[in-house]
Amino acid sequence: MKKGAILLICFIGLGVFYYMTIGIKVDYEKIPLQQAPDKIRKAIYEETDLTGFRIFQEGRHTYVYYKSKDTTNDYITTNLEMRWKAGSMVAMARVDHAVSDGLISYDQMIRMKHTSEEDMMFEEQIMSK
Repeated sequence: MKKGAILLICFIGLGVFYYMTIGIKVDYEKIPLQQAPDKIRKAIYEETDLTGFRIFQEGRHTYVYYKSKDTTNDYITTNLEMRWKAGSMVAMARVDHAVSDGLISYDQMIRMKHTSEEDMMFEEQIMSK
């Protein structure tokens, strides 16, 4: 009986640890910038110097756009994902070395159901040079 209770507590603890640190994936879709609504594309193309996270609301969807602080010809890849962590929705951008020419990217956009920007947190993970 004691072993079972201890194992149960350990599994619950591991589950809470996973939820607090790694999080649970949110339902979203990665889309190319060309598939974003015209209004959003126009806003991004008008201010090409802005880097980091940008949030757009259009209809029933929220669009999260991330552009890395790249310099010309950086051999990097940019990945963006959404997760529930510790009760908050977190947009996580990871910029790392690209391993092939086909993986080079400086920005990424995701589309998900309508979510308030106030309910989101943002994390950047930039590679070491």
